[in-house]
Amino acid sequence: MEANRQIVRTAGIVGGATLLSRVAGLVRDQVTAAFFGDGPAAAAFMVAFRIPNLLRRLLAEGALTVAFVPVFTHTLTTGGPEAARSLFRKMLTLLTLTLVLVCFLGHVFAPQVTALLAPGFGRDPGQMDLTVRLTRFLFPYIFFMGLGALFMGALNAGGFFAAPALGPVMGNLGVIAAAFVLTARLSPPILALAAGVLVGGFLHLAIQLPSLGRMGLKPRPDFRFRDPAVRKILVTMAPAALGAAVYQLSVFINTILASLLPGGSIPWLYYADRLMQFPLGVFTMAIGSAALPALSRLAASGDRAGFLASAHFALALSFFITAPAMAGLMALADPLVAFLFERGEFTRAGTLGTAQALKAYALGLPFLSGSGILARIFYSRHDTRTPTLVAAASLALGLMAALALMGPLKHQGLALASSLSSLANFLWLYIILARRERDFPRGRLAAEIAGYFALAVLMGAAVRPLSGWALAAPGFTALAGRTLASVAAGAGLYFGLALLTRRPRKTKSE
Repeated sequence: MEANRQIVRTAGIVGGATLLSRVAGLVRDQVTAAFFGDGPAAAAFMVAFRIPNLLRRLLAEGALTVAFVPVFTHTLTTGGPEAARSLFRKMLTLLTLTLVLVCFLGHVFAPQVTALLAPGFGRDPGQMDLTVRLTRFLFPYIFFMGLGALFMGALNAGGFFAAPALGPVMGNLGVIAAAFVLTARLSPPILALAAGVLVGGFLHLAIQLPSLGRMGLKPRPDFRFRDPAVRKILVTMAPAALGAAVYQLSVFINTILASLLPGGSIPWLYYADRLMQFPLGVFTMAIGSAALPALSRLAASGDRAGFLASAHFALALSFFITAPAMAGLMALADPLVAFLFERGEFTRAGTLGTAQALKAYALGLPFLSGSGILARIFYSRHDTRTPTLVAAASLALGLMAALALMGPLKHQGLALASSLSSLANFLWLYIILARRERDFPRGRLAAEIAGYFALAVLMGAAVRPLSGWALAAPGFTALAGRTLASVAAGAGLYFGLALLTRRPRKTKSE
C-alpha cells in the first residue's frame, strides 16, 4: 500500500535525522553528567528546564502539532497552497503573541512556580534561589521551540521532514559548546548549560527557515484571527495538550515528588528519562511524524480501508521496534549507564540509581510508543476528546501509583508508576478504537504484538548475563567495547529471530 510505503520512507528520513539528534543529545547528557554529576546544581537546572520544556510539549510540540497538522493538511488538500499559506501566517502571528506573554509571565512568577513544582527545595534556600534564577533564564526557550513546532508541523504536512528533524541536533550542539566554553567563565557555572539551551533553541528555529521559503511559507504577520480553521485549531489545542503530553506530565509529576526524596533522585530520573528518549525519539517520533500527515490525508479523502490499514501498520511497526528496545534497556541498564555517564562528577552511586530508574521506565516503553501512535490515529480524524479523557484517567492512575510506590521503592517507584500510566493509556485507547472500528484487524495486531514481546523476552534473557561481563571490564575502553558488543548481540538475535519467524508480516492490503 502506497501510504504504508510513504510512512516507512518518511520514518526513515526522520529517524535518520533524529538519530543524529539523539546521539548529540547523549553527548550533551554525558557532558552534563561529567561537569555537574547528580549534585544540587544539576538538580536545580533539571527542575528549571522541566518547566519550559513541559510548556513546550503542551503548547508547542504536543497541542499545537496534533491540532495544527490535520487542519493544515485538510486546508492544503481542499483549499490549495494559498489558503494554507494564509492559515500558516495567522497561526504564526497568534502563536508569537501567545509565547511572548507566556515568557513574560514565566519571568514574573518564577519564584511561585518553582516553589510549587519543587517543594522539597525549600529545605535549601540556596538551591531554591538558583532554581528560580535558572527558571527565569530558561523561559525564552519556549518561544524558540514553540515557533519551531509550528514550522515543523507545516513542513511535515508539505512533505519536508529532514530540516525539522535536524533542528534538535543544532540545539544539542549549542548546549555542548556552551558547557565547554562558558562553564569556567560564568558564576555559578551551571548557567553555561542554560545559555547553551537558549542558543540551541534559536538554532533549532533557524535551520527550518530555508525549507519554509521553498514551501512558500514566508513568516509575515496576519492578525485576521476570525478564521474557521484558526478557531478549529484553537478549540482542538486545549484537549490535545493533555492527550499528547501524558508521559511528559507524568515525568514532570515525578520531578515534583522526587524533590521530596533523598538527594540524587531528580538527576537519576532525569538521566534515565534521557536514555528512554533515545529509542522514543529515533523510532517512535519518526513513525508518529510520518503517520499523522499520512493518516490525515487518508481521513480527509474518505479512504476508510486505507486509513485502517495504515493505522494497523504504524502500530505494528511501533511495537516491532520498541519491544526489543524495552528488553535491551532492562537487561543492559547497568553497563549502559556506566558506559555513558560514569565519569567526572558522576559516580558509581549515580550509575546504580539511574539504572534502577531506567529499568522501571523501560517497562512502559512499548506502551508509551503505542499510545502516541493511537493518539495520532484519533487526532487525524479531529477527535481530541477521546485521547484527552483517557490521558486524564491515566494520569490520575499514575499519580495514585506514584504516591503508593515512592515510599517503599523511592525514585524507582516513581518511574514504575509512569510505566503503569503508559500501559493504562494504551489499553484504554486500543479498546476504544477496536470498538469503534469493527473492521480494524485487532486480532491480527494482538497476535503480532504478542509475537514481538515473545522474541524480546527471549533476547533479553539471552543477553542478561552479558551485563555482568560488561561491568567486569578492567577499564573504560573495555567497558565501552563489551557494552556495545552486548547491544549488537541483542539486536542481531532479535532481528534474526524476527526474520526466521517472518515478522513483521505484511498486511493483505499491501
